[in-house]
Amino acid sequence: MNPQTIISHMNNYHTNELIALCKKYGKKEALINGEVKNATLTGIDLEGLDIIYNDNISLRVEFPQKTDESSLKDAIISLCQSAKPDDSKDIADEIAAFKQGFGSIIIASIDKDGQAIASYAPLMQIHNKLYIYISEVAEHFASISANPQKIEVLFLEDEGKAKSVILRKRLKYRANAHFIERDSEEFNAALNSLESAMGGAGGIKTIRQMRDFHLIELQLGLGRFVKGFGAAFDILPSGEIKQIGTGGGNPHSIPHKMR
Repeated sequence: MNPQTIISHMNNYHTNELIALCKKYGKKEALINGEVKNATLTGIDLEGLDIIYNDNISLRVEFPQKTDESSLKDAIISLCQSAKPDDSKDIADEIAAFKQGFGSIIIASIDKDGQAIASYAPLMQIHNKLYIYISEVAEHFASISANPQKIEVLFLEDEGKAKSVILRKRLKYRANAHFIERDSEEFNAALNSLESAMGGAGGIKTIRQMRDFHLIELQLGLGRFVKGFGAAFDILPSGEIKQIGTGGGNPHSIPHKMR
């Protein structure tokens, strides 16, 4: 399809979508009473769209990755769909599904000397609770024990599944570590779940009996879910989800320092 034909079609039939793109990726200070009054597509290439809004404000909105002529239409449709306001229930479902897909978790903790420790651990997800089972000899055991209320955990999309390495979907939470008493009902239920998930392999039956291993529940607090440019959401401890400000979400509207 000829670029000029696309431009004419968008300006004649998809003004609302252009306005939504400007509201999501444009500058907050360029809004008129919080709104985009008008928007015109002025240019298009294989990397993105050029739009003029509120009469004289220029905006460049790039595709997540460079497209080609055969998929240009689909790239535009996908970009416009991404600008639609997200329903909080849909986002909650997406967060739950994303989190459920992980069998391990990335952990940031602080040791007794204030040094940051990055690590990971196998993860058990049982009845919306998260558990890890770690040894006293692991470096992060000491830091988690020293500062159980100063932990962050991260779920990070695999590079191979992401559209781009800078667009990896990610979900993080502040967390508290709660140590579960060995041989309690909760302890046995969690370890039974881990053993079942691993099919009894990986030495789980052996390490289950080791007294230097501890079961820890990661109690989640404030969270943040990022699914793409301009699509970030705060997750409150109450479970409420709030989209982070819609204006200024386009990283290409922010000047970068150059050497």
